[in-house]
Amino acid sequence: MKNKWSKVVLCMLFLVMGNVFAADDEDEGNNLVKVLPWVGKPSKDMPKKIILGKESLIVAIGDSITMQGGYLRDCDAALIGLYSDLQIPIIKNAGISGQKAENFILRFQKDVIDRKPAVVTINVGINDVWHRLKAPHDEKVLAAYKENVEKMVEMAQKNNIKVLLLTPTVFNEDPGTEGNKRLLLYCDAMKSIAKKKQCILVDLHSMFLEALKHKPAGAKDYWLTKDGVHMKPLGDAIMAIGVLRGLGVSDKEIASLK
Repeated sequence: MKNKWSKVVLCMLFLVMGNVFAADDEDEGNNLVKVLPWVGKPSKDMPKKIILGKESLIVAIGDSITMQGGYLRDCDAALIGLYSDLQIPIIKNAGISGQKAENFILRFQKDVIDRKPAVVTINVGINDVWHRLKAPHDEKVLAAYKENVEKMVEMAQKNNIKVLLLTPTVFNEDPGTEGNKRLLLYCDAMKSIAKKKQCILVDLHSMFLEALKHKPAGAKDYWLTKDGVHMKPLGDAIMAIGVLRGLGVSDKEIASLK
């Protein structure tokens, strides 16, 4: 009798776990399509067609958000699904946890230029603000950030590498926090560089603020992120849509993904 009930309990556990995994898989597979209506329309400055050629290499330089790689895996899957004929290599992940613009510039030659990519995505700014929140805002720090980002853009363009500048995402999913107020200054700095250097700007910060307007009633405190900074699958999907748009993938193509 004991063995009989043990088998029943095990069967029930397998059924429960199977449902959990199935729900996760279903959620994972539909995230790009799911979040697309939440993030607003693409900027008029986005490329009208894919900017990648056959076997184009993409390098993504960033901090721990990039290092975790969720949005890059989403991009890979989308590009393989939509442009398999281009045989685009897997995106090279050059994310390192805790880093700021002053760290990026020191490794930009080795981690980006020496790999000879067709495109580099630069996602920097979260740590530049987050790690200094206990101190008052410092204009010198912001100026140094802007100088370092501009140097990276110049290095890339000198080597015929197309640049996608990704504005930093969001803190604590609350636009009213001090961190997000400061973050706007860093977003504005990146926007001015993109305009000056004529590179592609992907305004992830605005996309996240727009998406948060669609947060379901009763949702947990952190809906798009795990801890207010690092991404859950929905947050990764928002970032991926921004990058895909910057690469010239249309919303219609993104919506066709299953």
